[in-house]
Amino acid sequence: MKKKIYLPKNLTELKNLNHKKQSELWKRYCLGNYQRQLRALWYYIACENFNLRIERKHITKLEKYSRNPDECMFRAYKNKYILKPGTEITKIFKGRKYKIAVIGVNDFVYENHHYKTLSAIAKNICGIKVSGYDFFGLNNKNTLKGKTNG
Repeated sequence: MKKKIYLPKNLTELKNLNHKKQSELWKRYCLGNYQRQLRALWYYIACENFNLRIERKHITKLEKYSRNPDECMFRAYKNKYILKPGTEITKIFKGRKYKIAVIGVNDFVYENHHYKTLSAIAKNICGIKVSGYDFFGLNNKNTLKGKTNG
């Protein structure tokens, strides 16, 4: 049985607790060291305050986050299309061949102009909003396996 300790009633109250008290609360729910992970800690406390059961899938995610928060943030913002600098993307559209050079992450060159997204280039080419990855065929399974688009 867990010993009785004070549980804050809202996130502001939790933020105002000193680091030692926050660490004690963290130990109540998790095994790892506490490193100012207020969002995860507040989730546990809110569930306990309202007598809610935390689903196992959420506990697993919270435990994974507590072990390595930086890796989880990297995965949250990870782009599944890894276009390396120096890659050239070609597309034939309405009988004309278009070449785009990948300079870096979010940096593409088309007709000596820099663009942050392939969607901006695709819009420039076809005149309407369209997914750049779809337009250039990068959502195609063969392309994702490493084959070139033409």
